[in-house]
Amino acid sequence: MKIIISISFIFALLFMLPQSAAFSQADPVLHALFAPLTLEQMPPNRTASGAPSASYWQNRTDYFINVRLDAERHRIEGEVHITYTNNSPEELAFLWMLLEQNLFREDSKGARVSPPGGGRFTGRGIADGYEISRVEVMHNGERYEPDFSIRDTRMRINLNEPLAGNGAQLEVRVTYAFGIPEFGADRMGRIELRDGWIYTIAQWYPNMAVYDEINGWNTRPYLGAGEFYRNFGDIEFHVTVPWDFILGGSGTLLNPEEVLTARQIELLAEARASDETVMIISPEEIGLPQNRPVQQGELTWKYRMENTRDVAWAASRGFIWDAAGVEMPGGRRVLAMSLYPAESAGPSMWGRSTEFTQASIHHYSHMWYEYPWDAAINVAGVVGGMEYPGVSFCGYNRGGASLWGVTDHEFGHNWFPMIVGSNERKWFWMDEGLNTFIGHLSTQAFNNGEFPTWIRSMQQFVPQLSNPDMEPIMTHPDRIRPQHLGFVSYFKPALGLLMLRNYVLGEETFDFAFRSYIERWAYRHPSPIDFFRTMNDASGENLDWFWRGWFYENRQIDLSIDQVEDFVDSLDDYEGAFITISSPGDLVMPVVMRITYADGSDELLRFPVEVWHRSREHTFLHRANKRIDHIRIDPFSQLPDVNRRNNEWLRSEQGRLPEERGR
Repeated sequence: MKIIISISFIFALLFMLPQSAAFSQADPVLHALFAPLTLEQMPPNRTASGAPSASYWQNRTDYFINVRLDAERHRIEGEVHITYTNNSPEELAFLWMLLEQNLFREDSKGARVSPPGGGRFTGRGIADGYEISRVEVMHNGERYEPDFSIRDTRMRINLNEPLAGNGAQLEVRVTYAFGIPEFGADRMGRIELRDGWIYTIAQWYPNMAVYDEINGWNTRPYLGAGEFYRNFGDIEFHVTVPWDFILGGSGTLLNPEEVLTARQIELLAEARASDETVMIISPEEIGLPQNRPVQQGELTWKYRMENTRDVAWAASRGFIWDAAGVEMPGGRRVLAMSLYPAESAGPSMWGRSTEFTQASIHHYSHMWYEYPWDAAINVAGVVGGMEYPGVSFCGYNRGGASLWGVTDHEFGHNWFPMIVGSNERKWFWMDEGLNTFIGHLSTQAFNNGEFPTWIRSMQQFVPQLSNPDMEPIMTHPDRIRPQHLGFVSYFKPALGLLMLRNYVLGEETFDFAFRSYIERWAYRHPSPIDFFRTMNDASGENLDWFWRGWFYENRQIDLSIDQVEDFVDSLDDYEGAFITISSPGDLVMPVVMRITYADGSDELLRFPVEVWHRSREHTFLHRANKRIDHIRIDPFSQLPDVNRRNNEWLRSEQGRLPEERGR
């Protein structure tokens, strides 16, 4: 259609066109979408910007752990000393501890709610959980054995005298043991291969529950899918193993001269200074007595990690060991290492593990926040993929793109939640979703895009986005159906962040805001609202509409070009077109539009999300002294638009029915 009108009437026409929208009844969908975000109350001790306030506090837990691995009975036994600091303003009459090994008891809540035949988050070959033989408390000069009770994966310790707030301390000592399950919910366990058992050990000591200003004691049971929420502190741990074992753990090895040969110490120093992988124990050297400083009895490996929420370790007689250095932005060098069996050797498998570890630690340190610890170890074993501070467990039978993907993802978790200490038990997406997002960028950067990312196209996720039974992102993980968990907690939040970075905010603005979140909440405990408010604050944009529509609800994106009417002035010179766009979907978005002209030239138009404040339809005059041939919304396919058929207008196809257009 062509509109011919004198230029003197243009302003009257422009005034008239939008009036029907302006004076129509308010759209309740838009009204709800653009309302202030009050779905979750802002936690105390925060500023309105989403940063911790001057009154913010969190409790601290420091550990000394001393255990022995009984490799004949597949059993760990020992003692943990816990120094607990109550920085809250409240006194505590009792303490809660977490006993995650109890998940593997036949009568645990996790076992009871598991589907028939088990699943990824169950303990195949059920173990007996913790055996607690002694609990002691040292407080205000008194040493006593308190009353305690165990409920599933939690233990309550009743104190003789309340622990005061504002920095008061006490010490708890627990003597314990447990049998190591073969498959511990795909988070820890053991497997026997050609050269012996590989133990990948985590959730291996009774630990303090978090007491915070949001929930008080965080005592949600460990059911398997929901992960962990821990206090920060310093952890020193000693593990005694048979003399011929190699052990790698979180943090810094304190006694290399006692557990390594002089040559191995030299090789590790060489590796730290090298960008190329250095072999510490080659495949040919597995099990050779001369690779150990002693040839009988046991050795105790001593590690320490500072400002951490957890530690883990792995041990085996059958490890190949290689290492290389990673340069940090500040100039220091971190030691990247890999421990893997003979079955995993070779350049198509774990021979590239240290290279992958280097690349991940380097990328995330330079892109977002510097890796704080001394070493990073990738361990091959029974666990398909699981993260702990400074240690990743990955499947021994992985290689190529599969090994890169799981290695990069697990080491990405050192930023979320090992540095930014969110509550994984409640908000799985705050570590898995954010980590899946940064992993997409890391994979794009690695070796000029050697491996594909998890996104083929945004459209691949439209079936899940259109599924009316899909849980919202803000659903707690143990309430998400297993078949939906990956999409809800990993991919959908990552897609949302990619849209914000690539489409809504732009890379520079998004990256500044995202780094601000990490810096504000490093070694602290953020909630979802802290993330949302910080991103709003540091980007300078009110994104409440996006948080509501994408995270709290399951709204869908559908942008449309509804009508294009040519406009010419009274002299019949072509002047442009009136273009009407709309948002049939209930999650509106800014609009990026490419207009292509008959002469082959094109230009991009951008409209802010505010065009939808009053109506889901918007008409504008685009002036151009050349004929429009083609218009496309979202020309770079950066949105998972549930109906892309209405994203395009072609002059040559006007008058044809949509089903005739071949789109």
